[in-house]
Amino acid sequence: MKRRTYLGSIGVGAAAFSGGIVLKRSENGSEGSENQRTPVVYEHEDLRLETLRDSVSLGETVRFEVTNTGDSTVVLGCDNAWIVQTYSDGEWRGVTDTPRSHYQMCALELPPGESRIETATMSKEKLETQTGDLLGELRPGRHRFVLLETDPRLAADFRVTPAE
Repeated sequence: MKRRTYLGSIGVGAAAFSGGIVLKRSENGSEGSENQRTPVVYEHEDLRLETLRDSVSLGETVRFEVTNTGDSTVVLGCDNAWIVQTYSDGEWRGVTDTPRSHYQMCALELPPGESRIETATMSKEKLETQTGDLLGELRPGRHRFVLLETDPRLAADFRVTPAE
């Protein structure tokens, strides 16, 4: 009987721990300023992140390719674990928050030499569909796509131009 109680306690403790990780978001569903404080780099030892086009117009879809350039499998988050930021007044500001479909307990293995493509459509409606409410205004200018599941986070810059 004690063994069942012990195993039940472990199960409840593990569920509470993993629930705490998954439910790390604030009450309004966003991760707040955490995405602003975490270091972001443009070069990573085992990964390459690049835009497939340097510039897109408002309303167009931009594609990003992350490639494992290392010798071993890299584990990334899945379900669109990324954000978009804009450069304004000398600093990067969030346009999107962590997509609502992103779960921290989810993983994607990327073997050596393989790539994965992520897309983001640069319109308010499409980004809200992918990520939830926007944190800031989406307007023409310098932006970056930030991959969240790397340490430090990996980014690639791109430009958004006015719609034609």
